[in-house]
Amino acid sequence: MTTPVRRVVLDTDMGTDADDALCLALALASPELELVAVTTVSADTTRRAQIARRLLDLAGRSDVAVHAGEGTPSGPSDGFLWLGDEGDFLLGRNEPVPVSSEPAADALARLLRAEDGLEIVAVGPLTNLARLLERDPALAARIGRLTVMGGHVRRVVYGEREFPHGVDYNLCSDASASLRVLSAGIPVRLVTADVTLGTWIGPADLARIESAGTPFHLALGRAVRAWTPHMRTIFAGMGAPIGDDNVAFLHDPLALAAAYAESFCRFEDLAVEPAIVDGVFRTIERPLPTPATRPMRCATAVDATRFRAHLVDRIVSFRRDRR
Repeated sequence: MTTPVRRVVLDTDMGTDADDALCLALALASPELELVAVTTVSADTTRRAQIARRLLDLAGRSDVAVHAGEGTPSGPSDGFLWLGDEGDFLLGRNEPVPVSSEPAADALARLLRAEDGLEIVAVGPLTNLARLLERDPALAARIGRLTVMGGHVRRVVYGEREFPHGVDYNLCSDASASLRVLSAGIPVRLVTADVTLGTWIGPADLARIESAGTPFHLALGRAVRAWTPHMRTIFAGMGAPIGDDNVAFLHDPLALAAAYAESFCRFEDLAVEPAIVDGVFRTIERPLPTPATRPMRCATAVDATRFRAHLVDRIVSFRRDRR
């Protein structure tokens, strides 16, 4: 029996961490998915939208609209990460790249009203979705599934370092938005930091992607090479130096893959309480449901080796004339 193609919107903070670009590439290379639109969030969302637009054009997907979204958090926050060189791997500093004039929240509302059951894969802060639900809370019921790269359920470890709650950037950078969205009754799948910090590509994987030789694949390579030094600095500052075998974590691609194949992770159906504790957003696992919890499918383990091979194989085999 043929598995139905899932129609998804990718909501992304494209342009800082290179995993967003790899996530977009995996979405385009996966026949199980139909990418309906891309929305951008966090800081300079127009620049992020231009990066996504250029990558889509290099991939031969001018049909996929890109919508710039919310650039500031919806509540008190330490702010969104913006390094200042986002897109330099792909765009000139003043290069005009046209994107849709329709804001992300408006586009999401239009798409959801037109198509019941549309899925959303959110690999950045949840600010666009919070704005959407602020305007029309009833649209929560029209989202078929929300797959989120975020959450800290049990233990988040890299190397010898165990991280405290708050390392989950996507949900913690806009705690108010995360609380609103994850409390709205949407069917939620969390691909948590518990598992994503165990997944990355190494230099040989990157060289293989670049060896495909197309402008699209070469742009992906430049994105990773631009990001790796930032990544090493950030993690060194947290007491978790990154080894030479890691040039980019695969947080966002792993979340995207879960939208069509949960088999790369172990998922558990948990009672999760979305909460803000001492100013930090938390996804608290409770042993039993309570009025404050929501049922969520949570990734609690990952087959990192199998997923890395899957990702690289798919991206390398992608060609712009094949959909």
